[in-house]
Amino acid sequence: MGETRMKFLKFFEAEIELLSPAIVASKMTKNGYARPLDYIPGSTLRGALLATLYRSGFINEDIVRQEASEPSVLSSPAYPVIALRDATADKVSLRRTLPATPVIFRCKICGKTMSNLRRLNAQTLSSEELRRYLVAECPEHGPAETLYSHPVYEHGNVLREFRLRVAYATSVSIHKELGIAMRGMLFSYEAIAEGTRFWARLVAPDYIAEKIPKQLKVTIGRGASRGFGLASIKIRHEENPAKVEATSGIFISLSPLTPLSKLSYEGCEVRVGRVLGKLTRMLSGWDMVLGMHKPFVELVKPGAIVKAEIICRDLNSVKSFTALLSYGGIPIRVNDTWLTGFNVLIPVDEYERLLGEKLE
Repeated sequence: MGETRMKFLKFFEAEIELLSPAIVASKMTKNGYARPLDYIPGSTLRGALLATLYRSGFINEDIVRQEASEPSVLSSPAYPVIALRDATADKVSLRRTLPATPVIFRCKICGKTMSNLRRLNAQTLSSEELRRYLVAECPEHGPAETLYSHPVYEHGNVLREFRLRVAYATSVSIHKELGIAMRGMLFSYEAIAEGTRFWARLVAPDYIAEKIPKQLKVTIGRGASRGFGLASIKIRHEENPAKVEATSGIFISLSPLTPLSKLSYEGCEVRVGRVLGKLTRMLSGWDMVLGMHKPFVELVKPGAIVKAEIICRDLNSVKSFTALLSYGGIPIRVNDTWLTGFNVLIPVDEYERLLGEKLE
C-alpha cells in the first residue's frame, strides 16, 4: 500500500445498536455458546460490514477477494456505550467504555475504583519501580483487584466498571426431513442483550468509504439464521487523523495485541519496548472467502500498556500511520491469512480523553 495509498484512507467512528441478542461467545461447548465477550472483536465487525456491503451490491466480489488478500478496510473492537443521567442538566448523556488497563483497580467490598495510570511514564514502565503501581489498596478495606481488560467508563471523574446485559436462550435442533425436534439435541446460548449499544472506529480506502451508507443493518456473530445478531450501524462522522501525532511514549491497546517486538506496515513500524498485560489464546476470526475459521493465536488481552516508538520515513507518513494505528490497528499475516482487528494502539492521553468525553 505504501505512504501514497495511506493518504487516501478515511477514518470514521461508528455507533452500533443490537436489534436482537448477539452471540459473540468466548467459549463454545457441545451444548451451545457460553460467556459472551463484553466487546465485539474488530475482525467480527469488519466481516459483518464487508458481507453486508457485498450482499447489498455496494461492493463486488473482486473487492471482497482483494480484502482477503490485502486488507484495507479495518476496524477497532466495538466497546459498549452507556447512557448516564446528568443530574445538573437533567438529561441523559452517552459515554464510551474502554478496556481497563492493568493499573486500574476496584475494591471487592465497597466497589471503589483506583487508578495508577497517571503515575506511569515510559521510564517507570521499564524500571523496578513499576512493581509499586501493580497493586492498590482501598483505604477502608485493604487490597483491591485489578479490572484489567474489563470495560470501564468515567462518571463524575470516577471510573466505574461496565456490566454487560446478557440474554439467555435455549433451542432444539429440528430434523431436516421429518421436521420434528431431535431427541438429545438441546442447545443453550448466552448472548449480548438486545438494545446494547457500542462504539467503534473504522478505516477504509476512499473508493470503499464512499460506498458505505450513513446507516445500514448487518448481522453480527453466530446464529443469524435463528434471528441472532441483527444490528444497526450508524456512521457518525469522519475523523481528522492529523490530530494524532504522538510518536513515542506510553500507548494503550484497545484491542488484543500480537506479542511482537516490532509491528511493520507499509514502510512504518512500531518498535515495542515493554508490554504490561496478560497473554491469552483466542480464535483470530473467520475467513469469508474460504469459509473457515482462522487459526488460534496467542495474544495480549485488550487494555495492555505499551511502551513504544513509531518510526516512519517522513512526517506525513507518521500522521497517516498513527491514525491508522489508532483506528484500525496493524493487520498481521500468519501463513496464508491476514489477522485483523488487532494492534489498535492509542496514546495514553487520548485514552483518558475518550473515557471522559461525552458522545455527540
